[in-house]
Amino acid sequence: MEVILLESFSKLGKIGDVVNVKDGFARNYLIPSKKALRANKENKDHFTKIKQELLEKNSQVIEEAKKKLEKISKEEIIFIRNASDNGQLYGSVSPKDIANYFNEKKIEIKPSNINLHSAIKKIGIYSINIKLHAEVASELQINVATSVENANLQKNEISKSAEKQEIQKDTKKEATSESKETDSLQKNKINKSAEKEETQKAKSKEVSEENKENDNKKTTKSKKIDVKSEESIKKEKDNTVE
Repeated sequence: MEVILLESFSKLGKIGDVVNVKDGFARNYLIPSKKALRANKENKDHFTKIKQELLEKNSQVIEEAKKKLEKISKEEIIFIRNASDNGQLYGSVSPKDIANYFNEKKIEIKPSNINLHSAIKKIGIYSINIKLHAEVASELQINVATSVENANLQKNEISKSAEKQEIQKDTKKEATSESKETDSLQKNKINKSAEKEETQKAKSKEVSEENKENDNKKTTKSKKIDVKSEESIKKEKDNTVE
């Protein structure tokens, strides 16, 4: 079924887009919740009238979502849980638990706003995705530990690991830069060697041409001498005959 979106969806489209969705999804969710209209002529005309109002309302929702996300980002999210010696939790940390954590701090978040990249069933630091709007989302970290002290230890370990990775990146970057510089020097050396070789070839060619020219001059001079010699012999013969 084709519908006109009245809200923006990250996987469907923006307000006003006409998209094709499954009939059940349209009838059971999008249309009843007033998130979309069936894409017929009457509804298209109606959307044209309410479009500006929807866009203004959407802008307000985005601004509110950004402010809320800014508050969330300032929170250090720590969950204290009981766990076995190998770090296995006696239970898990769910999107509902995380939503309740924020709601207790007067920040309204729904479990549906929270996406766990993996199930949280062991102690550790996890990345989660919080999406408050199709255009407003962020990655956050939650620290799951058996005590506040252990949570701080985990945090410090992560910080050290991050610093180590940065150092390794910088070292690799420097090594790559040095390697490029070495390659550049080698290329320059090769180019200079090639230029020198070309210069030598050119000089050798000039010398060869000069030698050839000198040889031609000598040959021409020798021929002239031979001609003169023949003329002298002929004159002597003529004198003898007389």
